[in-house]
Amino acid sequence: MKEHLLCLTVDTDPDGLSGKVIDRQTLRWNGLEYLQTLSDDFAGASELGPVPLTWFVRADGQLESILGTPAYLLEKYANFWAEVRTLRHEIAWHPHLYRQVRRGDEVALIANPNEAQDELERLWSRLKPCLFATTFRNGEGWHTPETYAAVERLGFPCDSTGIPGRSGVNGHPMNWSGAPNLPYFPQLEDLCMSGPPRDMLEIPMNTWYLQAPHDRSPRLRYMNPAVHCSLFTKALESWENACKASTSELSVWVMIFHPDEVLETQSADGLYARSIRDLRKNLQAMADCLRRLGYMFEWTTVSYAAKRWRAHHQRTIA
Repeated sequence: MKEHLLCLTVDTDPDGLSGKVIDRQTLRWNGLEYLQTLSDDFAGASELGPVPLTWFVRADGQLESILGTPAYLLEKYANFWAEVRTLRHEIAWHPHLYRQVRRGDEVALIANPNEAQDELERLWSRLKPCLFATTFRNGEGWHTPETYAAVERLGFPCDSTGIPGRSGVNGHPMNWSGAPNLPYFPQLEDLCMSGPPRDMLEIPMNTWYLQAPHDRSPRLRYMNPAVHCSLFTKALESWENACKASTSELSVWVMIFHPDEVLETQSADGLYARSIRDLRKNLQAMADCLRRLGYMFEWTTVSYAAKRWRAHHQRTIA
Protein backbone atom coordinates (compact mmCIF):
# COMPACT_ATOMS: atom_id res chain seq x y z
CA MET A 1 0.00 0.00 0.00
CA LYS A 2 1.23 3.49 -0.84
CA GLU A 3 2.28 5.60 2.12
CA HIS A 4 2.60 9.37 2.32
CA LEU A 5 4.60 11.35 4.88
CA LEU A 6 3.21 14.87 5.32
CA CYS A 7 5.55 17.54 6.71
CA LEU A 8 4.19 20.91 7.80
CA THR A 9 7.01 23.44 8.11
CA VAL A 10 7.14 27.04 9.33
CA ASP A 11 9.83 29.53 8.38
CA THR A 12 9.94 31.90 11.38
CA ASP A 13 10.71 34.94 9.25
CA PRO A 14 9.71 38.42 10.42
CA ASP A 15 6.43 39.98 9.31
CA GLY A 16 6.48 41.33 5.80
CA LEU A 17 9.68 39.66 4.61
CA SER A 18 8.02 37.31 2.13
CA GLY A 19 5.57 38.53 -0.45
CA LYS A 20 5.42 40.28 -3.78
CA VAL A 21 8.12 42.64 -2.50
CA ILE A 22 10.87 41.30 -0.21
CA ASP A 23 11.53 43.63 2.72
CA ARG A 24 14.84 42.45 4.16
CA GLN A 25 14.92 45.22 6.77
CA THR A 26 11.81 44.14 8.66
CA LEU A 27 12.46 42.65 12.09
CA ARG A 28 8.98 42.33 13.67
CA TRP A 29 7.65 38.95 14.80
CA ASN A 30 3.97 39.59 15.58
CA GLY A 31 3.12 36.61 13.40
CA LEU A 32 5.38 34.25 15.33
CA GLU A 33 3.93 35.43 18.64
CA TYR A 34 0.41 34.90 17.31
CA LEU A 35 1.37 31.43 16.04
CA GLN A 36 2.34 30.23 19.50
CA THR A 37 -1.26 29.10 20.04
CA LEU A 38 -1.18 26.93 16.91
CA SER A 39 -0.70 23.66 18.80
CA ASP A 40 -3.81 24.42 20.88
CA ASP A 41 -5.78 25.17 17.71
CA PHE A 42 -4.69 21.89 16.16
CA ALA A 43 -5.45 19.99 19.36
CA GLY A 44 -9.06 21.05 18.97
CA ALA A 45 -9.23 19.38 15.55
CA SER A 46 -9.37 15.73 16.57
CA GLU A 47 -10.11 14.62 13.02
CA LEU A 48 -6.73 15.99 11.92
CA GLY A 49 -4.74 14.07 14.52
CA PRO A 50 -1.33 15.09 15.92
CA VAL A 51 0.60 17.37 13.58
CA PRO A 52 4.25 17.75 14.66
CA LEU A 53 5.66 20.84 12.96
CA THR A 54 9.17 21.56 11.79
CA TRP A 55 10.01 25.08 12.93
CA PHE A 56 12.79 26.64 10.85
CA VAL A 57 14.12 29.25 13.25
CA ARG A 58 15.85 32.36 11.98
CA ALA A 59 19.34 32.59 13.45
CA ASP A 60 21.88 34.57 11.46
CA GLY A 61 24.20 37.53 11.07
CA GLN A 62 21.46 40.12 10.59
CA LEU A 63 19.98 39.26 13.97
CA GLU A 64 23.48 39.35 15.43
CA SER A 65 24.27 42.81 14.03
CA ILE A 66 20.95 44.48 14.77
CA LEU A 67 19.59 42.57 17.78
CA GLY A 68 22.82 41.53 19.49
CA THR A 69 22.98 37.77 18.93
CA PRO A 70 22.27 35.29 16.11
CA ALA A 71 20.29 33.31 18.71
CA TYR A 72 17.88 36.20 19.35
CA LEU A 73 14.69 34.25 18.57
CA LEU A 74 15.91 31.19 20.44
CA GLU A 75 16.52 33.28 23.54
CA LYS A 76 13.50 35.62 23.34
CA TYR A 77 11.03 32.74 22.95
CA ALA A 78 12.92 30.13 24.95
CA ASN A 79 9.81 29.01 26.86
CA PHE A 80 7.92 28.46 23.63
CA TRP A 81 10.71 26.38 22.09
CA ALA A 82 10.83 24.26 25.25
CA GLU A 83 7.10 23.63 24.89
CA VAL A 84 7.56 22.82 21.20
CA ARG A 85 10.10 20.13 22.05
CA THR A 86 7.75 18.50 24.57
CA LEU A 87 5.19 18.20 21.75
CA ARG A 88 7.78 16.32 19.64
CA HIS A 89 8.00 19.10 17.08
CA GLU A 90 11.32 19.74 15.36
CA ILE A 91 13.47 22.86 15.64
CA ALA A 92 15.61 23.43 12.55
CA TRP A 93 18.10 26.09 11.44
CA HIS A 94 17.02 28.77 8.99
CA PRO A 95 19.61 31.51 8.42
CA HIS A 96 19.17 34.33 5.95
CA LEU A 97 22.65 35.18 4.73
CA TYR A 98 22.38 38.95 4.94
CA ARG A 99 24.93 41.64 5.69
CA GLN A 100 23.59 44.67 7.58
CA VAL A 101 25.81 46.71 9.88
CA ARG A 102 23.22 49.04 11.46
CA ARG A 103 19.44 49.27 11.58
CA GLY A 104 18.27 51.28 8.61
CA ASP A 105 21.28 50.31 6.47
CA GLU A 106 20.67 48.63 3.16
CA VAL A 107 20.65 44.83 3.52
CA ALA A 108 22.94 42.91 1.17
CA LEU A 109 22.55 39.24 0.32
CA ILE A 110 25.79 37.31 0.87
CA ALA A 111 25.60 35.48 -2.45
CA ASN A 112 29.29 34.86 -3.15
CA PRO A 113 29.71 31.10 -2.59
CA ASN A 114 32.99 31.37 -0.69
CA GLU A 115 31.78 34.21 1.54
CA ALA A 116 28.49 32.41 2.13
CA GLN A 117 30.12 29.18 3.24
CA ASP A 118 32.45 31.10 5.56
CA GLU A 119 29.44 32.85 7.08
CA LEU A 120 27.63 29.56 7.62
CA GLU A 121 30.63 28.07 9.40
CA ARG A 122 31.08 31.21 11.53
CA LEU A 123 27.43 31.28 12.54
CA TRP A 124 27.28 27.58 13.38
CA SER A 125 30.28 27.91 15.69
CA ARG A 126 28.17 30.44 17.65
CA LEU A 127 24.89 28.54 17.48
CA LYS A 128 25.89 24.91 17.93
CA PRO A 129 25.87 25.05 21.77
CA CYS A 130 22.26 26.32 21.86
CA LEU A 131 20.60 25.04 18.67
CA PHE A 132 20.17 21.26 18.51
CA ALA A 133 19.21 21.01 14.85
CA THR A 134 19.66 18.29 12.23
CA THR A 135 17.67 19.94 9.42
CA PHE A 136 18.70 23.06 7.50
CA ARG A 137 16.91 25.50 5.17
CA ASN A 138 18.70 28.46 3.64
CA GLY A 139 16.80 31.74 3.55
CA GLU A 140 15.30 32.79 0.21
CA GLY A 141 15.52 29.21 -1.05
CA TRP A 142 18.99 29.11 -2.57
CA HIS A 143 22.11 27.00 -2.43
CA THR A 144 25.28 26.66 -4.41
CA PRO A 145 27.40 23.49 -4.47
CA GLU A 146 29.73 25.28 -2.03
CA THR A 147 27.06 26.24 0.52
CA TYR A 148 25.41 22.83 0.30
CA ALA A 149 28.74 21.12 0.95
CA ALA A 150 29.45 23.51 3.84
CA VAL A 151 26.18 22.61 5.60
CA GLU A 152 26.97 18.95 4.95
CA ARG A 153 30.41 19.36 6.57
CA LEU A 154 28.74 20.91 9.62
CA GLY A 155 27.06 17.55 10.17
CA PHE A 156 23.51 18.18 8.99
CA PRO A 157 22.02 14.96 7.54
CA CYS A 158 19.04 16.72 5.96
CA ASP A 159 18.44 19.90 3.94
CA SER A 160 15.06 21.35 2.92
CA THR A 161 16.00 24.38 0.84
CA GLY A 162 15.13 23.23 -2.67
CA ILE A 163 12.09 24.61 -4.49
CA PRO A 164 11.90 22.34 -7.56
CA GLY A 165 11.39 24.20 -10.81
CA ARG A 166 11.91 27.67 -9.37
CA SER A 167 14.72 30.06 -10.31
CA GLY A 168 15.65 33.52 -9.08
CA VAL A 169 15.40 36.72 -11.11
CA ASN A 170 17.62 39.79 -11.41
CA GLY A 171 20.76 37.90 -10.43
CA HIS A 172 19.30 36.11 -7.41
CA PRO A 173 21.28 32.87 -6.83
CA MET A 174 18.26 30.56 -6.48
CA ASN A 175 18.22 27.94 -9.24
CA TRP A 176 16.27 24.70 -8.87
CA SER A 177 15.34 24.36 -12.51
CA GLY A 178 14.86 20.68 -13.29
CA ALA A 179 15.35 19.54 -9.67
CA PRO A 180 13.31 16.47 -8.62
CA ASN A 181 10.09 17.19 -6.75
CA LEU A 182 10.93 14.46 -4.24
CA PRO A 183 13.78 13.53 -1.86
CA TYR A 184 17.14 12.96 -3.57
CA PHE A 185 20.90 13.12 -3.16
CA PRO A 186 22.16 16.10 -5.22
CA GLN A 187 25.21 15.74 -7.41
CA LEU A 188 28.33 17.45 -6.09
CA GLU A 189 28.56 20.01 -8.90
CA ASP A 190 24.89 20.27 -9.95
CA LEU A 191 22.37 20.41 -7.12
CA CYS A 192 19.46 20.03 -9.55
CA MET A 193 20.60 16.56 -10.61
CA SER A 194 20.15 13.40 -8.57
CA GLY A 195 23.40 11.58 -7.84
CA PRO A 196 24.82 8.80 -5.68
CA PRO A 197 24.16 8.78 -1.92
CA ARG A 198 26.00 11.41 0.12
CA ASP A 199 25.90 12.52 3.74
CA MET A 200 23.14 15.13 3.33
CA LEU A 201 19.77 14.30 1.78
CA GLU A 202 17.69 16.95 0.03
CA ILE A 203 14.03 16.97 1.12
CA PRO A 204 12.75 19.84 -1.02
CA MET A 205 9.78 22.08 -0.43
CA ASN A 206 7.37 20.45 -2.85
CA THR A 207 5.95 22.55 -5.66
CA TRP A 208 2.66 22.43 -7.51
CA TYR A 209 0.66 24.66 -9.82
CA LEU A 210 -1.73 27.07 -8.12
CA GLN A 211 -3.58 30.00 -9.65
CA ALA A 212 -4.27 33.12 -7.62
CA PRO A 213 -6.92 35.62 -8.81
CA HIS A 214 -4.23 37.95 -10.14
CA ASP A 215 -2.58 35.17 -12.21
CA ARG A 216 -3.36 34.73 -15.89
CA SER A 217 -2.64 31.01 -15.54
CA PRO A 218 -1.54 28.60 -12.79
CA ARG A 219 1.95 29.34 -11.45
CA LEU A 220 4.50 26.97 -9.98
CA ARG A 221 4.54 27.64 -6.22
CA TYR A 222 5.65 25.76 -3.14
CA MET A 223 2.82 23.93 -1.37
CA ASN A 224 1.50 26.51 1.08
CA PRO A 225 -1.58 25.60 3.17
CA ALA A 226 -2.06 29.24 4.27
CA VAL A 227 -3.70 30.19 0.96
CA HIS A 228 -7.45 30.53 0.51
CA CYS A 229 -9.26 27.20 0.74
CA SER A 230 -10.75 27.55 -2.75
CA LEU A 231 -7.26 27.92 -4.26
CA PHE A 232 -5.83 25.03 -2.23
CA THR A 233 -8.75 22.75 -3.14
CA LYS A 234 -8.26 23.46 -6.85
CA ALA A 235 -4.55 22.65 -6.67
CA LEU A 236 -5.38 19.54 -4.68
CA GLU A 237 -7.32 18.12 -7.64
CA SER A 238 -4.19 17.93 -9.79
CA TRP A 239 -2.17 16.67 -6.81
CA GLU A 240 -4.65 13.83 -6.32
CA ASN A 241 -4.20 12.77 -9.95
CA ALA A 242 -0.41 12.85 -9.50
CA CYS A 243 -0.70 10.68 -6.37
CA LYS A 244 -2.77 8.13 -8.23
CA ALA A 245 -0.32 8.05 -11.14
CA SER A 246 2.76 7.70 -8.93
CA THR A 247 4.36 4.27 -8.63
CA SER A 248 6.34 5.20 -5.50
CA GLU A 249 5.52 3.19 -2.38
CA LEU A 250 6.67 6.03 -0.09
CA SER A 251 6.14 9.72 -0.86
CA VAL A 252 7.21 12.75 1.17
CA TRP A 253 5.35 16.05 0.91
CA VAL A 254 6.86 19.18 2.48
CA MET A 255 4.56 22.18 2.91
CA ILE A 256 5.66 25.61 4.09
CA PHE A 257 4.05 28.78 5.39
CA HIS A 258 5.21 31.92 7.19
CA PRO A 259 3.71 33.22 10.45
CA ASP A 260 2.36 36.48 9.05
CA GLU A 261 0.45 34.55 6.36
CA VAL A 262 -1.99 33.36 9.06
CA LEU A 263 -1.91 36.55 11.16
CA GLU A 264 -5.56 37.53 11.36
CA THR A 265 -4.84 41.19 12.08
CA GLN A 266 -3.37 41.38 8.58
CA SER A 267 -5.82 41.94 5.75
CA ALA A 268 -6.51 38.96 3.53
CA ASP A 269 -5.40 39.30 -0.06
CA GLY A 270 -6.05 37.33 -3.22
CA LEU A 271 -3.64 34.59 -2.20
CA TYR A 272 -3.47 34.35 1.60
CA ALA A 273 -6.52 33.87 3.83
CA ARG A 274 -4.69 35.15 6.97
CA SER A 275 -6.53 32.51 8.99
CA ILE A 276 -5.40 29.58 11.13
CA ARG A 277 -8.89 28.11 10.63
CA ASP A 278 -8.37 28.03 6.86
CA LEU A 279 -4.90 26.60 7.33
CA ARG A 280 -6.40 23.77 9.34
CA LYS A 281 -9.16 23.21 6.75
CA ASN A 282 -6.57 22.91 3.98
CA LEU A 283 -4.59 20.34 5.92
CA GLN A 284 -7.80 18.44 6.58
CA ALA A 285 -8.64 18.51 2.86
CA MET A 286 -5.27 16.93 2.06
CA ALA A 287 -5.78 14.23 4.69
CA ASP A 288 -9.30 13.54 3.41
CA CYS A 289 -7.95 13.19 -0.12
CA LEU A 290 -5.47 10.51 0.94
CA ARG A 291 -8.13 8.67 2.94
CA ARG A 292 -10.43 8.70 -0.08
CA LEU A 293 -7.66 7.16 -2.17
CA GLY A 294 -7.12 4.47 0.44
CA TYR A 295 -3.49 5.47 1.15
CA MET A 296 -1.72 5.38 4.48
CA PHE A 297 -0.35 8.71 5.67
CA GLU A 298 1.38 10.25 8.67
CA TRP A 299 2.05 13.81 9.78
CA THR A 300 5.71 14.00 10.68
CA THR A 301 8.78 16.20 10.96
CA VAL A 302 11.24 16.66 8.12
CA SER A 303 14.07 14.86 9.93
CA TYR A 304 11.86 11.83 10.62
CA ALA A 305 10.70 11.78 6.99
CA ALA A 306 14.35 11.85 5.92
CA LYS A 307 15.15 8.83 8.10
CA ARG A 308 12.19 6.93 6.71
CA TRP A 309 13.09 7.82 3.13
CA ARG A 310 16.73 6.78 3.58
CA ALA A 311 15.68 3.40 4.99
CA HIS A 312 13.18 2.89 2.15
CA HIS A 313 15.78 3.94 -0.46
CA GLN A 314 18.34 1.49 0.92
CA ARG A 315 15.83 -1.36 0.76
CA THR A 316 14.85 -0.57 -2.83
CA ILE A 317 18.45 -0.53 -4.08
CA ALA A 318 19.57 -3.56 -2.08
